[in-house]
Amino acid sequence: MLVRVHPGDRILILLLALASLVCIIRWPVAGPPLTPIALAVFALFVSVIVSTIVLTGYENRRWVPYVRALVAVTVIFSCYTVLGKLGVVAMPYLADAGLSQIDNVMLGFDPSLAIQKYQTPARIEFLSFFYACFIPYIYASLFLGCIGKPTWERDQYLTGWILTYAISYLGYIFLPAHGPVVFQANEYDVALSGGFFYRLVVLGNEATGGLQGVFPSLHVGCSVYLCVSDLRTNFLRGLTYLPLVALIYVATIFLRYHYIIDLIAGTIIPIACIFLGATIINRWAQKRVAAGLPALPGGDADDLPIRATDGARGGAVILPTN
Repeated sequence: MLVRVHPGDRILILLLALASLVCIIRWPVAGPPLTPIALAVFALFVSVIVSTIVLTGYENRRWVPYVRALVAVTVIFSCYTVLGKLGVVAMPYLADAGLSQIDNVMLGFDPSLAIQKYQTPARIEFLSFFYACFIPYIYASLFLGCIGKPTWERDQYLTGWILTYAISYLGYIFLPAHGPVVFQANEYDVALSGGFFYRLVVLGNEATGGLQGVFPSLHVGCSVYLCVSDLRTNFLRGLTYLPLVALIYVATIFLRYHYIIDLIAGTIIPIACIFLGATIINRWAQKRVAAGLPALPGGDADDLPIRATDGARGGAVILPTN
């Protein structure tokens, strides 16, 4: 049975099982503020288990990969608010002081304070536009990545993306923080101000539960994952995303939402997960074939070549096509 369960589903189950365990352990200490968060975590956990059972039971249907992608995206985005809040409410500490200290040690100065003289309303508004573009960018890229890719590439792509978020959420849970905008609020001499897009960004953060989920930066992490994935498989499309990704890097610091170390971790994690996602899917496909199953679920995997290079073009086929 285990070989039938998709690696992406396993990652979500393990993540939410860990989050549920944190809720159970910390509930007696954190008290009522943790209750709605814990209930949301438990509800997501049960939902993922039920969807996994259904998708595994009907794995040969062609709609399964698309429904799995929809479920994964819905659960991952739901976790963004829930697990960010979980860390802040459940843990008896915040990591802001440590993250800020790491920046100071690496650079020899505090970057959030050093850039104040450049934070004019016009620049804040300009960078807020690109910070806000993150949302349509990820939805468009995920749609193209899940709909427009061949079966094999799609499963690698989605699994790596799920893994990127799951690893990042561990940071949200165990290294909760609010970011420089809250932690260093009393140290700033310049108040941030802008126009429509800056207000949109502020309202967006409030709508998703406030300022939490800092290390690592998923604005950077998800952007890097999507861009680098496209650079590997659709170079021209990936190239068009590079300026947007670069400006998102700058915006996260300019708007005081992240520390430099958040961006570094948010760069390393997705790049590693691109290759981990490919490796995980290829090994899973080999185990399925060894067990007498189609290489991948979805009904169209019988004509699937799996390459020894875990996704690189030109590798030798190690699972023959039929």
